[in-house]
Amino acid sequence: MHDLNDRFSESSRRDFLKGIGALPMMTFCGGQRFGSQSLIPARNANTMQAKKAASTPTQKFVALQIGARSFVDEGVDKCLDTIQEKAGVNVLMATVFTYGRGLAGRQVPGQPLPDHGVQEYDEIHGGSYTKLHPEFYANSVIKDFRAPELGDFDILADVIPKAKGRGMQVYCLFEEAYNPRLIPNFEKIAEVDVYGRIGTSACLNNPDARTFLMSMVRDWLTTNELDGMMWESERQGPLNNTLEAHFGKIGRRRSINCFCAHCLKKGKDLGINVERARDGYMALDCWVEQSLSSPRQNDGGFVTLWRLFLEYPEILAWERFWFRSQEEVYGLLYGTTKEANPKAQAGWHIMHLVTMSPFFRAEQNYARLAQYADYIKPCPYNNCAGPRFAQYIRNVQSTIFHDCTLEEVLELHYKLLGIEGGPSFDKLPTAGLSADYVARETRRAIADVQGAVAIYPGIDIDIPTGLNEKRTQPADVKAAVLAAFKAGAPGVVLSRKYAEMKLTNLAGTGEALRELGSANSISRGATPETEQTGVQA
Repeated sequence: MHDLNDRFSESSRRDFLKGIGALPMMTFCGGQRFGSQSLIPARNANTMQAKKAASTPTQKFVALQIGARSFVDEGVDKCLDTIQEKAGVNVLMATVFTYGRGLAGRQVPGQPLPDHGVQEYDEIHGGSYTKLHPEFYANSVIKDFRAPELGDFDILADVIPKAKGRGMQVYCLFEEAYNPRLIPNFEKIAEVDVYGRIGTSACLNNPDARTFLMSMVRDWLTTNELDGMMWESERQGPLNNTLEAHFGKIGRRRSINCFCAHCLKKGKDLGINVERARDGYMALDCWVEQSLSSPRQNDGGFVTLWRLFLEYPEILAWERFWFRSQEEVYGLLYGTTKEANPKAQAGWHIMHLVTMSPFFRAEQNYARLAQYADYIKPCPYNNCAGPRFAQYIRNVQSTIFHDCTLEEVLELHYKLLGIEGGPSFDKLPTAGLSADYVARETRRAIADVQGAVAIYPGIDIDIPTGLNEKRTQPADVKAAVLAAFKAGAPGVVLSRKYAEMKLTNLAGTGEALRELGSANSISRGATPETEQTGVQA
Protein backbone atom coordinates (compact mmCIF):
# COMPACT_ATOMS: atom_id res chain seq x y z
CA MET A 1 0.00 0.00 0.00
CA HIS A 2 1.30 3.45 -0.85
CA ASP A 3 2.51 5.94 1.73
CA LEU A 4 0.06 8.65 2.81
CA ASN A 5 2.24 11.34 1.29
CA ASP A 6 2.18 9.79 -2.19
CA ARG A 7 0.33 11.89 -4.73
CA PHE A 8 -1.71 10.74 -7.67
CA SER A 9 -3.36 12.60 -10.51
CA GLU A 10 -7.06 13.33 -10.81
CA SER A 11 -7.29 10.81 -13.65
CA SER A 12 -5.76 8.15 -11.38
CA ARG A 13 -8.21 9.11 -8.66
CA ARG A 14 -11.16 8.75 -11.04
CA ASP A 15 -9.86 5.36 -12.16
CA PHE A 16 -9.53 4.30 -8.53
CA LEU A 17 -13.07 5.35 -7.67
CA LYS A 18 -14.44 3.61 -10.74
CA GLY A 19 -12.54 0.45 -9.86
CA ILE A 20 -13.49 0.41 -6.20
CA GLY A 21 -17.16 0.84 -7.09
CA ALA A 22 -16.96 -2.23 -9.32
CA LEU A 23 -14.91 -4.27 -6.86
CA PRO A 24 -17.73 -6.37 -5.36
CA MET A 25 -18.77 -7.53 -8.84
CA MET A 26 -15.15 -8.28 -9.78
CA THR A 27 -14.48 -10.14 -6.56
CA PHE A 28 -17.56 -12.28 -6.18
CA CYS A 29 -18.87 -12.65 -9.72
CA GLY A 30 -15.70 -12.59 -11.78
CA GLY A 31 -13.83 -15.24 -9.84
CA GLN A 32 -11.07 -12.94 -8.59
CA ARG A 33 -10.13 -12.93 -4.93
CA PHE A 34 -8.71 -10.28 -2.66
CA GLY A 35 -5.34 -11.89 -2.07
CA SER A 36 -3.36 -9.52 0.14
CA GLN A 37 -6.22 -7.56 1.74
CA SER A 38 -4.40 -4.38 0.65
CA LEU A 39 -6.75 -2.99 -1.96
CA ILE A 40 -7.05 0.73 -1.48
CA PRO A 41 -4.42 3.06 -2.96
CA ALA A 42 -3.46 6.22 -1.11
CA ARG A 43 -5.72 9.23 -1.49
CA ASN A 44 -4.41 12.63 -2.47
CA ALA A 45 -2.64 14.20 0.52
CA ASN A 46 -3.37 17.67 -0.89
CA THR A 47 -7.14 17.21 -0.76
CA MET A 48 -7.68 18.69 2.69
CA GLN A 49 -5.26 21.54 2.11
CA ALA A 50 -7.20 22.56 -1.01
CA LYS A 51 -10.46 22.41 0.90
CA LYS A 52 -9.04 24.51 3.73
CA ALA A 53 -7.83 27.15 1.29
CA ALA A 54 -11.31 27.45 -0.24
CA SER A 55 -13.26 27.63 3.01
CA THR A 56 -14.24 30.50 5.27
CA PRO A 57 -11.81 30.81 8.21
CA THR A 58 -14.42 31.86 10.78
CA GLN A 59 -16.97 29.18 9.94
CA LYS A 60 -16.62 25.96 11.94
CA PHE A 61 -17.96 22.55 10.91
CA VAL A 62 -20.46 21.87 13.72
CA ALA A 63 -22.44 18.69 13.14
CA LEU A 64 -25.21 17.20 15.25
CA GLN A 65 -26.39 13.60 15.23
CA ILE A 66 -30.19 13.51 15.16
CA GLY A 67 -32.86 10.88 14.64
CA ALA A 68 -36.22 11.02 12.89
CA ARG A 69 -38.18 10.81 16.15
CA SER A 70 -37.03 14.29 17.19
CA PHE A 71 -38.31 15.84 13.97
CA VAL A 72 -41.66 14.07 14.31
CA ASP A 73 -42.08 15.03 17.99
CA GLU A 74 -40.93 18.64 17.80
CA GLY A 75 -41.40 19.58 14.15
CA VAL A 76 -38.69 19.99 11.54
CA ASP A 77 -38.63 23.80 11.66
CA LYS A 78 -38.48 23.97 15.43
CA CYS A 79 -35.67 21.41 15.65
CA LEU A 80 -33.58 23.21 13.06
CA ASP A 81 -34.14 26.60 14.67
CA THR A 82 -33.26 25.27 18.12
CA ILE A 83 -30.01 23.56 17.19
CA GLN A 84 -28.80 26.53 15.17
CA GLU A 85 -29.63 29.03 17.89
CA LYS A 86 -28.31 26.95 20.79
CA ALA A 87 -25.25 25.38 19.23
CA GLY A 88 -24.45 27.01 15.90
CA VAL A 89 -25.07 23.67 14.13
CA ASN A 90 -24.60 23.87 10.36
CA VAL A 91 -24.40 20.15 9.53
CA LEU A 92 -27.04 17.53 10.28
CA MET A 93 -25.96 13.93 10.74
CA ALA A 94 -29.40 12.44 10.09
CA THR A 95 -29.87 8.81 11.15
CA VAL A 96 -31.18 6.92 8.15
CA PHE A 97 -30.66 3.31 9.26
CA THR A 98 -30.39 1.57 12.61
CA TYR A 99 -32.19 -0.94 14.79
CA GLY A 100 -30.58 0.41 17.95
CA ARG A 101 -31.51 2.99 20.57
CA GLY A 102 -28.16 4.71 20.46
CA LEU A 103 -29.17 6.74 17.40
CA ALA A 104 -32.95 6.26 17.10
CA GLY A 105 -35.95 6.94 19.31
CA ARG A 106 -36.35 9.18 22.33
CA GLN A 107 -34.40 9.02 25.56
CA VAL A 108 -33.35 5.57 26.75
CA PRO A 109 -35.93 4.28 29.28
CA GLY A 110 -34.74 4.79 32.85
CA GLN A 111 -32.71 7.90 32.00
CA PRO A 112 -34.02 11.39 32.88
CA LEU A 113 -36.02 12.94 30.04
CA PRO A 114 -34.38 16.04 28.49
CA ASP A 115 -35.80 19.57 28.57
CA HIS A 116 -37.42 19.34 25.13
CA GLY A 117 -39.51 16.93 23.10
CA VAL A 118 -42.34 14.63 24.15
CA GLN A 119 -41.99 13.83 27.84
CA GLU A 120 -42.42 10.07 27.69
CA TYR A 121 -40.39 7.09 26.56
CA ASP A 122 -41.04 5.25 23.31
CA GLU A 123 -40.53 1.90 21.66
CA ILE A 124 -38.56 1.55 18.47
CA HIS A 125 -38.69 -1.01 15.69
CA GLY A 126 -35.87 0.36 13.61
CA GLY A 127 -34.83 -0.02 10.00
CA SER A 128 -34.72 2.64 7.32
CA TYR A 129 -36.05 6.05 8.32
CA THR A 130 -36.10 7.20 4.70
CA LYS A 131 -37.93 5.91 1.64
CA LEU A 132 -36.57 2.79 -0.02
CA HIS A 133 -36.25 2.76 -3.81
CA PRO A 134 -36.60 -0.90 -4.90
CA GLU A 135 -34.40 -0.57 -7.98
CA PHE A 136 -31.34 -0.17 -5.75
CA TYR A 137 -32.01 -3.46 -3.95
CA ALA A 138 -32.56 -5.70 -6.97
CA ASN A 139 -29.38 -7.66 -6.17
CA SER A 140 -29.74 -7.50 -2.39
CA VAL A 141 -31.14 -10.33 -0.27
CA ILE A 142 -32.37 -7.67 2.19
CA LYS A 143 -35.14 -5.62 0.56
CA ASP A 144 -37.98 -4.67 2.92
CA PHE A 145 -36.63 -2.93 6.02
CA ARG A 146 -38.52 0.39 6.25
CA ALA A 147 -38.96 1.49 9.87
CA PRO A 148 -42.74 1.46 10.56
CA GLU A 149 -43.04 3.46 13.81
CA LEU A 150 -43.06 6.96 12.29
CA GLY A 151 -45.42 6.37 9.39
CA ASP A 152 -44.40 7.96 6.11
CA PHE A 153 -42.06 10.53 7.67
CA ASP A 154 -38.81 10.63 5.66
CA ILE A 155 -35.79 12.01 7.50
CA LEU A 156 -34.17 12.95 4.20
CA ALA A 157 -36.98 14.09 1.89
CA ASP A 158 -38.83 15.92 4.68
CA VAL A 159 -35.76 17.55 6.24
CA ILE A 160 -33.20 18.31 3.52
CA PRO A 161 -35.12 21.16 1.79
CA LYS A 162 -35.71 23.00 5.08
CA ALA A 163 -32.14 22.41 6.23
CA LYS A 164 -30.74 23.68 2.92
CA GLY A 165 -32.98 26.70 3.20
CA ARG A 166 -31.15 27.56 6.42
CA GLY A 167 -27.74 27.03 4.83
CA MET A 168 -27.23 23.69 6.59
CA GLN A 169 -25.57 20.66 5.08
CA VAL A 170 -27.05 17.18 5.53
CA TYR A 171 -25.10 13.95 5.92
CA CYS A 172 -26.74 10.54 6.25
CA LEU A 173 -25.70 8.54 9.32
CA PHE A 174 -26.10 4.77 9.61
CA GLU A 175 -24.75 2.09 11.89
CA GLU A 176 -24.26 -1.62 12.28
CA ALA A 177 -27.08 -2.16 14.73
CA TYR A 178 -29.29 -4.98 13.51
CA ASN A 179 -32.26 -6.91 14.88
CA PRO A 180 -32.25 -10.31 13.14
CA ARG A 181 -35.84 -11.04 14.24
CA LEU A 182 -37.10 -8.03 12.28
CA ILE A 183 -35.01 -8.35 9.10
CA PRO A 184 -36.20 -10.97 6.58
CA ASN A 185 -33.31 -13.06 5.23
CA PHE A 186 -30.86 -11.72 7.81
CA GLU A 187 -29.47 -15.23 8.29
CA LYS A 188 -28.09 -14.97 4.74
CA ILE A 189 -25.72 -12.16 5.74
CA ALA A 190 -25.12 -13.06 9.40
CA GLU A 191 -21.84 -13.90 11.06
CA VAL A 192 -21.20 -17.41 12.35
CA ASP A 193 -19.20 -17.82 15.54
CA VAL A 194 -16.40 -20.24 16.30
CA TYR A 195 -18.95 -22.82 17.56
CA GLY A 196 -21.14 -22.59 14.47
CA ARG A 197 -23.85 -20.37 16.00
CA ILE A 198 -25.54 -17.65 13.92
CA GLY A 199 -24.61 -14.19 15.16
CA THR A 200 -26.50 -10.92 15.41
CA SER A 201 -24.32 -8.82 13.13
CA ALA A 202 -23.46 -9.02 9.43
CA CYS A 203 -20.35 -10.79 8.18
CA LEU A 204 -17.95 -8.30 6.65
CA ASN A 205 -16.78 -10.86 4.08
CA ASN A 206 -20.25 -12.04 3.06
CA PRO A 207 -20.87 -10.76 -0.51
CA ASP A 208 -24.60 -10.35 0.20
CA ALA A 209 -23.84 -8.26 3.30
CA ARG A 210 -21.55 -6.02 1.28
CA THR A 211 -24.14 -5.70 -1.47
CA PHE A 212 -26.78 -4.70 1.09
CA LEU A 213 -24.59 -1.96 2.58
CA MET A 214 -23.62 -0.60 -0.82
CA SER A 215 -27.23 -0.70 -2.03
CA MET A 216 -28.29 1.55 0.83
CA VAL A 217 -25.49 4.03 0.18
CA ARG A 218 -26.30 4.18 -3.55
CA ASP A 219 -29.98 4.70 -2.76
CA TRP A 220 -29.41 7.56 -0.28
CA LEU A 221 -26.71 9.38 -2.25
CA THR A 222 -28.42 9.05 -5.63
CA THR A 223 -31.98 10.03 -4.71
CA ASN A 224 -31.27 12.79 -2.19
CA GLU A 225 -29.32 16.04 -2.18
CA LEU A 226 -26.86 14.89 0.47
CA ASP A 227 -23.51 16.44 1.29
CA GLY A 228 -22.00 13.30 2.77
CA MET A 229 -22.39 10.16 4.80
CA MET A 230 -20.99 8.57 7.97
CA TRP A 231 -20.91 4.88 8.86
CA GLU A 232 -20.68 3.56 12.42
CA SER A 233 -19.15 0.09 12.59
CA GLU A 234 -19.06 -0.17 16.37
CA ARG A 235 -17.51 -3.56 16.84
CA GLN A 236 -14.13 -5.21 17.09
CA GLY A 237 -12.56 -8.49 16.15
CA PRO A 238 -12.78 -11.91 17.82
CA LEU A 239 -9.61 -11.54 19.91
CA ASN A 240 -10.68 -8.44 21.80
CA ASN A 241 -14.22 -9.74 22.16
CA THR A 242 -13.03 -13.05 23.58
CA LEU A 243 -10.74 -11.29 26.05
CA GLU A 244 -13.66 -9.08 27.21
CA ALA A 245 -11.64 -6.00 26.18
CA HIS A 246 -14.67 -3.69 25.90
CA PHE A 247 -16.65 -1.35 28.17
CA GLY A 248 -19.88 -3.36 28.23
CA LYS A 249 -20.92 -5.54 31.12
CA ILE A 250 -18.76 -8.63 31.43
CA GLY A 251 -20.23 -12.11 31.22
CA ARG A 252 -22.38 -11.71 28.13
CA ARG A 253 -22.02 -14.34 25.42
CA ARG A 254 -18.79 -13.51 23.67
CA SER A 255 -18.93 -12.73 19.95
CA ILE A 256 -16.13 -14.91 18.61
CA ASN A 257 -16.88 -14.12 14.99
CA CYS A 258 -16.67 -14.75 12.15
CA PHE A 259 -16.06 -18.30 10.97
CA CYS A 260 -18.68 -18.55 8.24
CA ALA A 261 -18.01 -20.29 4.93
CA HIS A 262 -17.01 -17.01 3.25
CA CYS A 263 -14.47 -16.18 5.95
CA LEU A 264 -13.08 -19.71 6.07
CA LYS A 265 -12.52 -19.76 2.31
CA LYS A 266 -11.01 -16.29 2.21
CA GLY A 267 -8.78 -16.99 5.22
CA LYS A 268 -7.54 -20.20 3.63
CA ASP A 269 -6.84 -18.37 0.35
CA LEU A 270 -4.78 -15.86 2.33
CA GLY A 271 -2.65 -18.69 3.73
CA ILE A 272 -4.16 -18.93 7.23
CA ASN A 273 -4.62 -22.39 8.75
CA VAL A 274 -8.30 -21.90 9.49
CA GLU A 275 -8.71 -25.06 11.58
CA ARG A 276 -5.85 -24.01 13.81
CA ALA A 277 -7.43 -20.58 14.10
CA ARG A 278 -10.72 -22.13 15.23
CA ASP A 279 -8.97 -24.42 17.70
CA GLY A 280 -7.00 -21.46 19.03
CA TYR A 281 -10.08 -19.37 19.68
CA MET A 282 -11.86 -22.22 21.44
CA ALA A 283 -8.76 -22.71 23.62
CA LEU A 284 -8.70 -18.96 24.29
CA ASP A 285 -12.37 -19.05 25.26
CA CYS A 286 -11.59 -21.81 27.77
CA TRP A 287 -8.71 -19.73 29.16
CA VAL A 288 -11.06 -16.79 29.70
CA GLU A 289 -13.57 -18.97 31.52
CA GLN A 290 -10.81 -20.24 33.81
CA SER A 291 -9.62 -16.67 34.45
CA LEU A 292 -13.11 -15.53 35.40
CA SER A 293 -13.73 -18.47 37.73
CA SER A 294 -10.36 -18.91 39.50
CA PRO A 295 -8.32 -16.45 41.60
CA ARG A 296 -4.98 -17.20 39.93
CA GLN A 297 -3.59 -19.72 37.50
CA ASN A 298 -0.42 -21.60 38.39
CA ASP A 299 1.93 -19.60 36.16
CA GLY A 300 -0.13 -16.45 36.34
CA GLY A 301 -2.74 -15.26 33.88
CA PHE A 302 -0.54 -13.25 31.54
CA VAL A 303 2.13 -15.95 31.19
CA THR A 304 -0.53 -18.55 30.43
CA LEU A 305 -2.15 -16.25 27.88
CA TRP A 306 1.13 -15.56 26.12
CA ARG A 307 1.86 -19.29 26.06
CA LEU A 308 -1.48 -19.76 24.30
CA PHE A 309 -0.54 -17.17 21.67
CA LEU A 310 2.77 -18.97 21.08
CA GLU A 311 0.93 -22.26 20.67
CA TYR A 312 -1.67 -20.75 18.34
CA PRO A 313 -0.18 -17.83 16.35
CA GLU A 314 -3.24 -18.21 14.13
CA ILE A 315 -5.24 -16.35 16.82
CA LEU A 316 -3.49 -13.09 15.94
CA ALA A 317 -3.56 -13.91 12.23
CA TRP A 318 -7.35 -14.29 12.37
CA GLU A 319 -7.74 -11.03 14.31
CA ARG A 320 -5.71 -9.19 11.67
CA PHE A 321 -7.80 -10.86 8.99
CA TRP A 322 -10.97 -9.54 10.68
CA PHE A 323 -9.99 -5.88 10.99
CA ARG A 324 -8.47 -5.79 7.50
CA SER A 325 -11.82 -7.08 6.24
CA GLN A 326 -13.50 -4.20 8.05
CA GLU A 327 -11.11 -1.82 6.30
CA GLU A 328 -12.08 -3.35 2.95
CA VAL A 329 -15.72 -2.50 3.64
CA TYR A 330 -14.73 1.08 4.46
CA GLY A 331 -13.05 1.18 1.06
CA LEU A 332 -16.06 -0.27 -0.71
CA LEU A 333 -18.44 2.23 0.90
CA TYR A 334 -16.06 5.08 0.12
CA GLY A 335 -15.97 4.06 -3.54
CA THR A 336 -19.73 3.60 -3.63
CA THR A 337 -20.24 7.09 -2.21
CA LYS A 338 -17.99 8.67 -4.82
CA GLU A 339 -19.62 6.66 -7.58
CA ALA A 340 -23.06 7.95 -6.54
CA ASN A 341 -21.99 11.53 -5.81
CA PRO A 342 -18.32 12.46 -6.29
CA LYS A 343 -18.77 15.64 -4.21
CA ALA A 344 -20.23 13.87 -1.18
CA GLN A 345 -17.96 13.44 1.85
CA ALA A 346 -17.49 9.91 3.20
CA GLY A 347 -16.31 9.36 6.75
CA TRP A 348 -16.15 6.91 9.63
CA HIS A 349 -17.18 7.05 13.26
CA ILE A 350 -14.52 5.25 15.32
CA MET A 351 -16.06 4.00 18.55
CA HIS A 352 -15.09 5.33 21.95
CA LEU A 353 -13.04 2.23 22.79
CA VAL A 354 -10.20 3.59 20.64
CA THR A 355 -9.32 6.04 23.42
CA MET A 356 -9.14 3.41 26.19
CA SER A 357 -7.97 0.10 24.72
CA PRO A 358 -4.38 -0.06 23.43
CA PHE A 359 -5.37 -3.28 21.63
CA PHE A 360 -8.26 -1.69 19.71
CA ARG A 361 -6.19 1.46 19.11
CA ALA A 362 -3.47 -0.62 17.45
CA GLU A 363 -6.01 -1.96 14.97
CA GLN A 364 -7.73 1.35 14.20
CA ASN A 365 -4.83 2.98 12.41
CA TYR A 366 -6.00 6.47 11.40
CA ALA A 367 -3.20 6.76 8.83
CA ARG A 368 -4.54 3.69 7.03
CA LEU A 369 -8.19 4.71 7.38
CA ALA A 370 -7.39 8.13 5.91
CA GLN A 371 -6.58 6.47 2.61
CA TYR A 372 -10.27 5.79 2.00
CA ALA A 373 -12.06 8.59 3.82
CA ASP A 374 -12.72 12.31 3.54
CA TYR A 375 -12.94 12.70 7.31
CA ILE A 376 -12.71 10.64 10.49
CA LYS A 377 -14.72 11.08 13.66
CA PRO A 378 -12.79 9.74 16.67
CA CYS A 379 -14.79 9.67 19.90
CA PRO A 380 -12.96 11.22 22.87
CA TYR A 381 -16.18 11.29 24.90
CA ASN A 382 -14.76 12.66 28.15
CA ASN A 383 -17.96 12.73 30.24
CA CYS A 384 -19.12 9.13 29.80
CA ALA A 385 -15.44 8.12 29.63
CA GLY A 386 -15.39 7.85 33.43
CA PRO A 387 -17.84 4.98 33.89
CA ARG A 388 -16.99 3.40 30.55
CA PHE A 389 -13.24 3.37 31.19
CA ALA A 390 -13.81 2.00 34.69
CA GLN A 391 -15.86 -0.88 33.28
CA TYR A 392 -13.23 -1.56 30.63
CA ILE A 393 -10.56 -1.75 33.35
CA ARG A 394 -12.71 -4.18 35.35
CA ASN A 395 -13.11 -6.36 32.27
CA VAL A 396 -9.45 -6.61 31.27
CA GLN A 397 -8.37 -6.99 34.90
CA SER A 398 -10.59 -10.07 34.99
CA THR A 399 -8.81 -11.62 32.00
CA ILE A 400 -5.59 -10.22 30.51
CA PHE A 401 -4.32 -8.52 33.68
CA HIS A 402 -5.72 -10.95 36.23
CA ASP A 403 -2.44 -10.83 38.18
CA CYS A 404 -2.78 -7.07 38.93
CA THR A 405 -5.09 -4.90 40.99
CA LEU A 406 -7.64 -2.60 39.37
CA GLU A 407 -5.60 0.47 40.32
CA GLU A 408 -2.44 -1.05 38.82
CA VAL A 409 -4.25 -1.87 35.57
CA LEU A 410 -5.65 1.66 35.37
CA GLU A 411 -2.23 3.24 35.96
CA LEU A 412 -0.72 1.02 33.27
CA HIS A 413 -3.36 2.16 30.80
CA TYR A 414 -2.84 5.81 31.71
CA LYS A 415 0.84 5.37 30.85
CA LEU A 416 0.21 3.38 27.67
CA LEU A 417 -2.40 5.85 26.42
CA GLY A 418 -0.62 9.01 27.52
CA ILE A 419 -3.30 10.18 29.94
CA GLU A 420 -1.68 12.50 32.44
CA GLY A 421 -3.13 12.94 35.91
CA GLY A 422 -6.26 10.88 35.43
CA PRO A 423 -8.48 10.20 38.46
CA SER A 424 -7.97 7.15 40.66
CA PHE A 425 -10.10 4.11 39.97
CA ASP A 426 -12.57 4.80 42.76
CA LYS A 427 -13.15 8.38 41.51
CA LEU A 428 -13.12 7.62 37.78
CA PRO A 429 -16.84 6.75 37.33
CA THR A 430 -18.03 10.01 38.89
CA ALA A 431 -15.24 12.34 37.73
CA GLY A 432 -14.99 11.45 34.06
CA LEU A 433 -11.97 12.71 32.15
CA SER A 434 -10.94 16.29 31.49
CA ALA A 435 -11.17 18.35 28.33
CA ASP A 436 -7.42 17.78 27.97
CA TYR A 437 -8.31 14.18 27.06
CA VAL A 438 -10.34 15.58 24.14
CA ALA A 439 -7.46 17.81 23.07
CA ARG A 440 -4.89 15.02 23.31
CA GLU A 441 -6.94 12.56 21.25
CA THR A 442 -7.67 15.27 18.68
CA ARG A 443 -3.98 16.13 18.31
CA ARG A 444 -3.07 12.45 18.04
CA ALA A 445 -5.59 11.84 15.26
CA ILE A 446 -4.52 14.96 13.35
CA ALA A 447 -0.87 13.93 13.59
CA ASP A 448 -1.66 10.41 12.39
CA VAL A 449 -3.45 11.52 9.21
CA GLN A 450 -0.84 14.19 8.40
CA GLY A 451 -3.41 16.62 7.00
CA ALA A 452 -4.81 14.13 4.48
CA VAL A 453 -8.36 14.22 5.88
CA ALA A 454 -10.39 16.25 8.35
CA ILE A 455 -10.64 15.14 11.98
CA TYR A 456 -14.03 15.90 13.56
CA PRO A 457 -13.91 14.76 17.22
CA GLY A 458 -17.14 13.53 18.77
CA ILE A 459 -18.32 15.65 21.72
CA ASP A 460 -20.49 13.66 24.13
CA ILE A 461 -23.58 15.43 25.41
CA ASP A 462 -25.72 13.49 27.88
CA ILE A 463 -24.71 10.05 26.65
CA PRO A 464 -26.41 7.82 29.26
CA THR A 465 -24.46 6.86 32.37
CA GLY A 466 -25.59 5.57 35.74
CA LEU A 467 -27.63 8.03 37.78
CA ASN A 468 -24.84 8.07 40.39
CA GLU A 469 -22.08 8.45 37.76
CA LYS A 470 -20.67 11.37 35.79
CA ARG A 471 -23.43 13.48 34.19
CA THR A 472 -22.84 16.13 31.52
CA GLN A 473 -22.83 19.79 32.54
CA PRO A 474 -22.85 22.89 30.26
CA ALA A 475 -19.29 23.74 31.30
CA ASP A 476 -18.17 20.25 30.23
CA VAL A 477 -19.52 20.74 26.72
CA LYS A 478 -18.02 24.20 26.36
CA ALA A 479 -14.61 23.00 27.56
CA ALA A 480 -14.62 19.95 25.25
CA VAL A 481 -15.58 21.99 22.18
CA LEU A 482 -12.92 24.58 22.94
CA ALA A 483 -10.35 21.84 23.48
CA ALA A 484 -11.12 20.19 20.13
CA PHE A 485 -10.89 23.41 18.13
CA LYS A 486 -7.80 24.69 19.95
CA ALA A 487 -6.13 21.32 19.29
CA GLY A 488 -6.54 21.97 15.56
CA ALA A 489 -9.80 20.23 14.61
CA PRO A 490 -11.72 21.96 11.79
CA GLY A 491 -15.01 20.69 13.19
CA VAL A 492 -16.83 18.65 15.83
CA VAL A 493 -19.74 16.19 15.89
CA LEU A 494 -22.19 16.59 18.79
CA SER A 495 -23.10 13.07 19.92
CA ARG A 496 -24.89 10.64 20.43
CA LYS A 497 -28.31 12.01 19.53
CA TYR A 498 -30.29 15.20 19.98
CA ALA A 499 -33.20 13.33 21.63
CA GLU A 500 -31.15 12.64 24.78
CA MET A 501 -29.40 16.02 25.03
CA LYS A 502 -30.47 18.75 27.44
CA LEU A 503 -30.72 22.10 25.68
CA THR A 504 -28.81 23.70 28.56
CA ASN A 505 -25.90 21.37 27.81
CA LEU A 506 -26.19 21.72 24.04
CA ALA A 507 -25.92 25.50 24.55
CA GLY A 508 -22.38 24.96 25.85
CA THR A 509 -21.37 24.53 22.20
CA GLY A 510 -22.75 27.96 21.36
CA GLU A 511 -20.83 29.49 24.26
CA ALA A 512 -17.61 27.93 22.99
CA LEU A 513 -18.21 29.20 19.46
CA ARG A 514 -18.83 32.74 20.74
CA GLU A 515 -15.59 32.62 22.70
CA LEU A 516 -13.77 31.48 19.56
CA GLY A 517 -15.36 34.26 17.54
CA SER A 518 -16.92 31.78 15.11
CA ALA A 519 -19.52 32.93 12.58
CA ASN A 520 -21.62 29.89 13.57
CA SER A 521 -22.65 31.60 16.78
CA ILE A 522 -23.88 34.81 15.20
CA SER A 523 -25.30 33.86 11.83
CA ARG A 524 -27.13 30.86 10.46
CA GLY A 525 -25.92 28.59 7.73
CA ALA A 526 -22.90 28.26 5.51
CA THR A 527 -21.42 30.67 3.04
CA PRO A 528 -21.47 29.90 -0.69
CA GLU A 529 -17.80 28.93 -0.45
CA THR A 530 -18.41 26.32 2.25
CA GLU A 531 -21.38 24.91 0.36
CA GLN A 532 -19.06 24.26 -2.57
CA THR A 533 -16.32 22.55 -0.59
CA GLY A 534 -18.45 20.52 1.80
CA VAL A 535 -15.96 21.26 4.59
CA GLN A 536 -15.94 24.27 6.89
CA ALA A 537 -12.82 25.10 8.82
